[in-house]
Amino acid sequence: MMELSIKEYKNKYKSVISDFITDNSFVREDIVGCLDRWPQYGLIVKGEYGVLAVGVFSGESKTTSMTLYVKASKRKEGIGSMLIKSIEESMRNVGVEEVVCDFKANELEKSFLYKNGYKHWFYSNFMTYTGGKLAVANHEIINYEDKYYAECQKVFSESFHKMRLLVGLESTLSLPSEEERKEYKENAENIFVLRDSNKIVAVVRLEGNEIDAVAVSVEDQGKGYGKSLVSYAVDKLLDRGCTKVHLWVVEGNSAKFLYEKLDFITERTHEFVIKSIK
Repeated sequence: MMELSIKEYKNKYKSVISDFITDNSFVREDIVGCLDRWPQYGLIVKGEYGVLAVGVFSGESKTTSMTLYVKASKRKEGIGSMLIKSIEESMRNVGVEEVVCDFKANELEKSFLYKNGYKHWFYSNFMTYTGGKLAVANHEIINYEDKYYAECQKVFSESFHKMRLLVGLESTLSLPSEEERKEYKENAENIFVLRDSNKIVAVVRLEGNEIDAVAVSVEDQGKGYGKSLVSYAVDKLLDRGCTKVHLWVVEGNSAKFLYEKLDFITERTHEFVIKSIK
């Protein structure tokens, strides 16, 4: 039997990993991006002829995401299960209690993850916009400032809570925290707020070429604020030189219809799964 070993990820493995993920450019970009961001949480499986698999998780929060990839020619040999157990052990050691993972909906990966104790959570659509600039209604849209944290946190918390309940997911309102406030402040150039009568009614957050999150206050939904802010976000990313704008939307979320009207197209649907490792 082939002798395998689990080793900590080092930057010297980056080009090897990038080269052997040949069957899915989306996965390659995701894994390499995660390794760049969280290299200390990466693991590889090495065999006689080099790196066979790679996995990484995204930090020490109680609920943390994980992704992994096994070289196409080495699948169904137990390597993935071996790696997933090692990643979960590493996560437990830093206080992670719950793991989230996603994959392009298909039976092979679904079977693998279900076999390793993961359960269905929800489906989400990865959507892309490739057109030109969009018309933005005459609303007041400005950069985020720290003094807006309480209002913005409330908009995000209540809006996402309502959405999760509407699509059948368990949910509790997220609470403000100094850690989150610091993250908002450090990322202020990528957060924009829409105000009406000196009240914040919608917030959008950008990351790279992606609309990372957008929310409209629960009492102000259906008034066109979301369309204005999404259009503004698209234009902002195009001004930054992006040729494509991406976003994720949970299946069942009515916001998907808005994105489709703005000419976003669904590129792929992912199943999200979850597992308790306490």
